[in-house]
Amino acid sequence: MNRLWAVGGPRVVIAADWPQALDHAGEPGSVLLVDESFMPGPDYCSAPIVQLFTPGELDYPSVDADRVSRGAAVTELLRSLRYAWERHQLLDALARAATDDPLTGCCNRQMLQDRLKHGMQRSLRADQPLAVLVLDLDNFSHVNDTLGHAAGDAIIRQVADRLRGALRSTDTVGRIGSDEFAVIVEEYLNAANLMHVVKKITATLSEPFGVGSDSVLLGCSMGIATYPEAGESVDSLLLHASLAVQQAKAQSGCSYHFYDERINRQANTQIEFENQLRSALRGNELELHYQPRVDLRSGKIVGVEGLVRWRHPERGLLAPGEFIPMAEETGLIIPMGYWVIARACHDLRILQRRGIDLNVAVNMSFRQFLDSRLLATIQRLIQKTGIDPRRLEFELTETAVMQHPEQVQNTMAGMIQQGLRFSLDDFGTGFSSFVHLHSLPIKLLKLDRSFVRGIVPNPADRKLVQAMIEMGHSLGLEVVAEGVEDRAQMESLRALNCDQIQGFFISPALPFVELCYFVDAYSMGREDALATPDKGVVSQLVGCRSS
Repeated sequence: MNRLWAVGGPRVVIAADWPQALDHAGEPGSVLLVDESFMPGPDYCSAPIVQLFTPGELDYPSVDADRVSRGAAVTELLRSLRYAWERHQLLDALARAATDDPLTGCCNRQMLQDRLKHGMQRSLRADQPLAVLVLDLDNFSHVNDTLGHAAGDAIIRQVADRLRGALRSTDTVGRIGSDEFAVIVEEYLNAANLMHVVKKITATLSEPFGVGSDSVLLGCSMGIATYPEAGESVDSLLLHASLAVQQAKAQSGCSYHFYDERINRQANTQIEFENQLRSALRGNELELHYQPRVDLRSGKIVGVEGLVRWRHPERGLLAPGEFIPMAEETGLIIPMGYWVIARACHDLRILQRRGIDLNVAVNMSFRQFLDSRLLATIQRLIQKTGIDPRRLEFELTETAVMQHPEQVQNTMAGMIQQGLRFSLDDFGTGFSSFVHLHSLPIKLLKLDRSFVRGIVPNPADRKLVQAMIEMGHSLGLEVVAEGVEDRAQMESLRALNCDQIQGFFISPALPFVELCYFVDAYSMGREDALATPDKGVVSQLVGCRSS
């Protein structure tokens, strides 16, 4: 076999037969120049082929070969060889793009699924174990936000290199998301070996990542699904490994979790519960109950807080804590919040028609507060119902207010122009600063029930509540104590100059019809007894329950 070196182009191998040619076909930069009598070429040849042919004679065209005439000039021959080599390089790059992740060189999702499919077939034939490990980096978006996407890409490449270094050459590493990887481990023989692989991965990823002169420490969460115990298809294995990742995220640092059927049942239950909640929004299963708020000086009911309830067809009446977290997570909190506002406006209109002057407060989610339709929707509801907007109050938590204070204040300013009021809920449990409180256009501070609970037996709690009340008053705000459950707590709060109270001592949250009856009964029997502790009438009224 003779070799011809073309100046400025690839190396050319002139082959006498296919066995000789294939011996050199794998060398980088090789181009096979083949006589027409040897065509068509074998399908498994990996090098580009240029076929020599005699014009006018019978030839064998091939889609895998470029062709050049025997009578071609040397420059034309070299141009054909160079073109064949460049076209082969381009096709090879396109093939890699279809199977490889361009950033890390790992398998992409499509290629990983294909390898997993074949790995499962081998596992079944040889009766050998196979496992899929899915892992992602915790809080990786924070890296992109603070250090930039170039730093994020550098960390992703380091993760891929560490994974390849920790695994055997027979194992497969794939990148299936922004910061999500999957590993296929075959023929690990026993569970102890698999655990060795898992711990080796967590150990290598727990080391700091270098970004220029800085180092970044990231946690990772890994879910493991084994074949066939955790699934008998590609989709089920990857899904179940991903579900196990969510369980691992409940732990701090680099952690892992093996999939078991309980995770699947929990996920299915969550999906079913989410679908039921969507149906509840459409099927009129939600209710708004109201808890009265009493002024400690006059003894009058001055407002109510609307609390959403779910009349579940099977589980009965559900409190907010049983479904609000799900609504927040799925985004259903936004349409649910609009339903609450609409219901509160409807009920407030009825109160006004009956001559009952009460402020109606509803809780507002931070996600809803950032919705661009909020102000327009509230304006439309006020116009439709004809309510006095000064009677409508929105309760925000400290955490929600402080996440994006400027954006929150801008939205609040637009709502206040409509006459709406704001209060700060669960005060003392977040991280409000005096400066932020002073700048917020709020009218009331609501002390969290956790502070009220120990106000009587614990002098330290009493001093803390006193300081919070004094701070509220120094800002020109009224202070409302939540969770008042007995007379002793009420008297302590009155002595500390608290303005209003709310809790089971007055009444639990009531359906609207029962609230109307309660307000009428309370106003007839109160006789200002609440404002005068030595009268006993109030002791018969406060703490009453609707039947």
